Amino acid sequence: MGIEKGTPVLVAAVDNDRMALLALKGILPQLLPSAQWLWGVGNADEAVAKALNPETRPRLLLVDMSLDEATGVSVCRKIRMRTDRVMLLGITAFSVDTYAERLAAAGAQGIVSKADIPQLAKALRTVAAGGTFVPNSVASVTFRTAADAHRLLLDNGTTASIGNGTANAGAEDAGHRAAKLGAKESETLHLLSRGLTYDQIAAQWGVAASTVRTHAHRAVDKLGAHSLAHAIALWLSR
Repeated sequence: MGIEKGTPVLVAAVDNDRMALLALKGILPQLLPSAQWLWGVGNADEAVAKALNPETRPRLLLVDMSLDEATGVSVCRKIRMRTDRVMLLGITAFSVDTYAERLAAAGAQGIVSKADIPQLAKALRTVAAGGTFVPNSVASVTFRTAADAHRLLLDNGTTASIGNGTANAGAEDAGHRAAKLGAKESETLHLLSRGLTYDQIAAQWGVAASTVRTHAHRAVDKLGAHSLAHAIALWLSR
């Protein structure tokens, strides 16, 4: 699905850092001259709703990997399960290696570092044109086109449904609970369930709060949870 000449590329973004959204909006015309900024939000659910609404649907959605109560991976999966009309490009301030494999499985068309402006420009042009972008550091990861990714996710969902029948919902929750978490991921959910904040956990461990947030987001993805609260609930029910 290419871009007709002269047609503006509608671009939107979800990032819980308001300054990052403003920076993206400001630099976008230089990176992708054909782009037209559509909207920028900091909330995962709002981004999914806007992306699926034909009146607010962008051609290309930039998805930050580290959101507050959800992950960029889950945002991409929710959108791709419903449509192939939105191109999805993951963006991150951390290493792309951390998210690339899970993001590809969630139906995105690529991932790029926010700090690498030349690569960001290349990724925007490539994905907006209907292609896929794979950073050199994750060359072994296969990103698929929106149409192929959408079809694959639907096929996997249908296969799982047929195989499990009416017991599918219960089996799904059991699978979530049985998902293997790393020690730090489990400990993060344990401490969050006791009411500690990212900053408090970071102080205990002597690390940055962003490190704790990454552990939490990995746990959310591994458990197949819809949000951090859902992940904690699944972990507590194990």
